Amino acid sequence: MLSRWLSGFFGLNDDFVRPVPGRSWRTDWIIAAVLSLVSVATLMYMRDLSSEMLDYLPVVPSCVAILVAGVLITFRRRFPIGVLLLASGAHFVIVGVALPAVASIGGMQVLYFLGIYTAMAYARNRQSLALGVGLVLFAMVVWLVAADSYARATAPDEFQPTLWYYFGTTVLNFAYFGAAIWLGRQAWLQAKAASELATSRDLVRDQGARLAEQAVVAERLRIARDLHDSVAHHISLIGVQTAAARRTMGSHPEVAAQAMLEVESMSREAVSELRGMLGSLRDVPDEGNGARTIDGLAALADESSVNGLLVSYQLVGEPAEAQTITPMQAGQLLRIAQEAVTNIRRHSTASEARIVVRLGRSIEMEITDNGRPVLSAPGTGLGQVGIRERVAALGGTVELGPRSTVGYRVRVTLPRRIES
Repeated sequence: MLSRWLSGFFGLNDDFVRPVPGRSWRTDWIIAAVLSLVSVATLMYMRDLSSEMLDYLPVVPSCVAILVAGVLITFRRRFPIGVLLLASGAHFVIVGVALPAVASIGGMQVLYFLGIYTAMAYARNRQSLALGVGLVLFAMVVWLVAADSYARATAPDEFQPTLWYYFGTTVLNFAYFGAAIWLGRQAWLQAKAASELATSRDLVRDQGARLAEQAVVAERLRIARDLHDSVAHHISLIGVQTAAARRTMGSHPEVAAQAMLEVESMSREAVSELRGMLGSLRDVPDEGNGARTIDGLAALADESSVNGLLVSYQLVGEPAEAQTITPMQAGQLLRIAQEAVTNIRRHSTASEARIVVRLGRSIEMEITDNGRPVLSAPGTGLGQVGIRERVAALGGTVELGPRSTVGYRVRVTLPRRIES
């Protein structure tokens, strides 16, 4: 029951990845700078407020601690889990032990709060997020227990903490960490709902376009049937009139002439109807030509660069050589690339993917990414089976597997065949 609740709370089995806004580092830099400046101002104010604080708030170490926290928070949306562990975890504990008065400054508390909130709101790998939050909370508990034990051992008997002290400490920490985690999770859920709504809108639009295309196809089939019936009707009548003219040509030439006039009239009528019907079919939009050429991969890269995944396309070789790729090869390469990009989006934490086509003695396509596998993402493995079957049908070879550094690679090699 607990594991199921944790899975649902952190979204461990959810493949949604919240995209990071463009140029987000600018906003984060400004926020971190403002909070750091407020913390330094508070530090100097507390030093001037009481001479007893001079020993607890040394200027240089305190300013360095504040500056380090501000720099870490600047990268909070780029590396949310790393900032969670370094800023809201390690930095909080180290500064809390060495300079507890600095860690308690309001501006610093907001910086630590942002580290936890941003990790819950933007982390791509939810399993690592749950582990990181657990480590931070465990470190906080250990630090609080150790600090309390030290305070009780060194404080005079008349200043020993009471039950209300422990109650207040517990409530404050629950409110602090609970609010950061809950608000971050709500932000992630809202972004997920907005993404699902946008996906639903795209699906409705695509279905509407597909229904419109099906209606056009149905209308063209109706026209084709009408065309068949019309041509068959006129050809049959022409055959009847021609036979009558042949039989009466010697004995009744005037009847034969009349029959030939009927043949001429029906021929013209048939040609007129044929032109009219074919004219309605002639203005057909050029659908999917890019899917039958290598240029379809560039369009695929542009269409797939959404929801936090940037897909780039590169053609290595002479552009003229790309025109020698057969439509069958181009179509299969496009389908393989589509399957590879879909697998990257579903089964990894990648933020970037590359599609590279190299033209030489053979046709080589390589799709790579910079992500790590999401083990909890559902999958049947049929996508890779389909890739292997497509490549085998064209007499090529395929390599599927993780890269030596980070990410995954799909490499397809096809023999060159120039279409005559």
